[in-house]
Amino acid sequence: MARSAAAKKVAKAASTGAGGKGAGSERKILFPAAMTLVALLGVVLIFVARGQRSDLAPAGDPGTDDHWHTAYDIYVCDELDPTVFANDSEDDRTGIHTHGDGLIHIHPFVSTVTGQYATLGAFFNENQTAFDDDSFELPNGNVVSEEDFTCAGESTEIRVLKWNQLTAEKPVVFTEDLRDIRLNEDGQLVMFAIVAKGTDNSEIPRPDDSYLREYLGLPQEQQPLGQDDGGETGPILPQTQEPFETDEPAGQVPESSEPNDD
Repeated sequence: MARSAAAKKVAKAASTGAGGKGAGSERKILFPAAMTLVALLGVVLIFVARGQRSDLAPAGDPGTDDHWHTAYDIYVCDELDPTVFANDSEDDRTGIHTHGDGLIHIHPFVSTVTGQYATLGAFFNENQTAFDDDSFELPNGNVVSEEDFTCAGESTEIRVLKWNQLTAEKPVVFTEDLRDIRLNEDGQLVMFAIVAKGTDNSEIPRPDDSYLREYLGLPQEQQPLGQDDGGETGPILPQTQEPFETDEPAGQVPESSEPNDD
């Protein structure tokens, strides 16, 4: 009886060992499969979250029912650049564009450029123009870089001055995070300035707001006089053909590596 019982125990142990080995093999297969499934699920959730973030973007101004306008000018060293960014409205994907008229037109088509996402970055993305804290692609296609562009031999910096309303006397001045500057009011003025670092902000002029006032349809008493042309008055449109020139030696403003598709 004792031998029989011992034999049964040995057989049971052997059986248990074999079963344990099989379970281990199953675990080795199931674990990586589970990890792969978790990874795939994570990727799916990321895309879903991005989609929801776009659909549920903050509902602040401007919204998809707004149609706003911001006038801008470009100031390089000590003079205004007479050119403007080319018309990009025909292939507009978002609703923040220009008609080549010196205005930024802000009437969002999608929530990704409403509220806090209606920014200068959104405009330059649509215009396919390089713009950041260190470099700025001018309308003629030349790229000005803080690193290698000088004004009268002095190192330069890019500033954005923004007047939040037509009646504002002083601008808010930005020198960093320029792409995040918000277009959050109708009738704003923006000056893109590339100036020597020692330049006082008061030396940078206010953008010409005459066409903006005309465009916004302000009351007659608030309208600009415009340009006298045979007794008729009207907006003074910026030039679109002549490129900006500086007194800097050749090579100070390098040509853009990517041609401007005007």
